[in-house]
Amino acid sequence: MQKLCIFGKKSAICESLISRIPNYVAFDRIGFDVTNFTNIDQFDFSNYDTVINFAGHSKGNFKSPIDNSWQNYLDQSLVNFVSHVMIAKKYMSQNIKGRYIWFSSTTANDCRPYQSVYGASKKATEYTFSSWSTEYPSFKFVNLRLGRVKTGHLYNTFEQTKTKDQCDAEYNLSPFLTADHVANEVLKVLECNKSLTLELKP
Repeated sequence: MQKLCIFGKKSAICESLISRIPNYVAFDRIGFDVTNFTNIDQFDFSNYDTVINFAGHSKGNFKSPIDNSWQNYLDQSLVNFVSHVMIAKKYMSQNIKGRYIWFSSTTANDCRPYQSVYGASKKATEYTFSSWSTEYPSFKFVNLRLGRVKTGHLYNTFEQTKTKDQCDAEYNLSPFLTADHVANEVLKVLECNKSLTLELKP
């Protein structure tokens, strides 16, 4: 039976997933901050068959590029790019046949100006893992590139300047995936034996 290590426990997709899987350890940001790179370097990944990283954010992206804070842009870069690199690097060093599942965004290939730092952070991770998958073919990088998914992501993006009901109304303006749907797709790739990118759109 697989043993899983999961980051981003409070993600709606993660909550849907872990209700259906056994044998996992899951951390929220308080239990394991993915931008604490000393902790990552000291963490023992050797017993895990698969690592799933749900961590990510786009805080402040409702603002113009010059109005969003530097703190948000730095944190987006650290969470959406650097943390993935550091976790995967440490994990590979301890299990070169492991599997790393993470979540990119369709904005990596097509985004509006206010999403550009977020999109670039996702694209940078895609680029890095694509290159590493060639160098380390026994390690599996599994990228689920997501379109709109109805979760708490938008509420966090708006930094609580909109209510959850208002964010739901925003989601309802165009098609979206559900957290349960994406969790089902994660279940399908838990035992994949090669690196891949799977794009999921509504």
